Amino acid sequence: MNGRSTYLRIGRRLARICGLCLLAGGRMAVIVLTARRSARARRLTAELVRLIERLGGAFIKAGQIMATRVDLVGPTVAGGLNRLHDEVAPMTAAAAAGTVRRALGPLPGEIADALARPPVASGSIASVYRVRLTGRTVALKVRRPGVEEAIGADLAIMGVLARAVTRVPAFRRVPVAEITEQIGRCLVGQLDFAAEADSLRRMKELLAQMPEVRVPAVVPELCGDGVIAMEFVDGLAHASIERLPARVREEEVAVLVRAVYHLLFSGGFVHVDLHQGNTYFRPDGTVVLLDAGFTYTLGAEAARSFTGFFGGMIEGDGEGCADILHATVRGATSAAAIDEFRTAVADLVKRNTGARVRDFNLSVFCVELFDIQRRCGLFAEPEFIFPMLCLLSLEGLVKEHHPTMDFQIEAAPYVMESLLAEPPDEQRRIALP
Repeated sequence: MNGRSTYLRIGRRLARICGLCLLAGGRMAVIVLTARRSARARRLTAELVRLIERLGGAFIKAGQIMATRVDLVGPTVAGGLNRLHDEVAPMTAAAAAGTVRRALGPLPGEIADALARPPVASGSIASVYRVRLTGRTVALKVRRPGVEEAIGADLAIMGVLARAVTRVPAFRRVPVAEITEQIGRCLVGQLDFAAEADSLRRMKELLAQMPEVRVPAVVPELCGDGVIAMEFVDGLAHASIERLPARVREEEVAVLVRAVYHLLFSGGFVHVDLHQGNTYFRPDGTVVLLDAGFTYTLGAEAARSFTGFFGGMIEGDGEGCADILHATVRGATSAAAIDEFRTAVADLVKRNTGARVRDFNLSVFCVELFDIQRRCGLFAEPEFIFPMLCLLSLEGLVKEHHPTMDFQIEAAPYVMESLLAEPPDEQRRIALP
């Protein structure tokens, strides 16, 4: 694709975004002026969800992330956004059949019949169909046609905005463009179904030692460009955690937290997309993780540094955490700013050590940490954004269903195991940068 057609595509996408936002803004203004107070929030939320669904592309992913934070956006907005997880309007049966035919060739009757029926779930990137084959049932995930162009244009627009933001004096040293680029690469990675199949296999392998967590196996002979097949897990229900007794909820939330920590600290594997369309809780005590599209593998250095920082958080070692962050920072500044950075980070860590989830707000912690970095002109490893996004979405679930959990102490065994697995010289380097 030449440069002219790329600019035209981005221009058309930007015009569509602006047009849809203006129309939605007009409808929202009418709702504010005419709706009864009791119905206003619900109707505004419905309009917001409708706008996000029509925008598609990266906007749906942003809406899904927002839906995981009921503590931040409120139950009305979070409840409305929840439908973006797996109830987005599906592609047509003809479009789904065309994608599968290009990937796998002529369609067997069982697959053709399944694609003619409504999907069992439909999200921002793909729709999922239940296919009954001889002796087994599989879930066939089919990528939406045209989603690559929409997300590509969205990321190009985001990149322009990120570069513009860095011209603002307050953000001149902030690696906004670099962080945006990394998140963009991760989003584009969701379109690579071969890579997602590999990630799903790796996630299943890493969690094999946790029988209370189930990850479906990939069915390789039915995978292709834009198509992933995996074993179908029966008995899954939307908003499944709401149907469980309080005690079972807490037990299964703890299982999910331990699984996420094991992936993160033992494998450097970050699941960034822990919404209710990908995470299911069953009455038998098992947790099911279905999707590995929006995942990220930390580099070895970033994984070691993040593990060391989290270990310092658990121990209340503010000075150690400050040293670890300082060892990863980008940018040059004065000795006075470095001293201020160390002191402020150490104080922030000490103030938040040992707090239970109901008393600890990770989003506030991240904002304050970012503000310290901005003020001092020193910014930690941009890869840290991925585990932070993962833990932010996980924190929302924990706050709602297990608020007495000590989020940090639950991580301690996995952090210690990861640190002890390092060679002695590396352990010392992490502890004393």
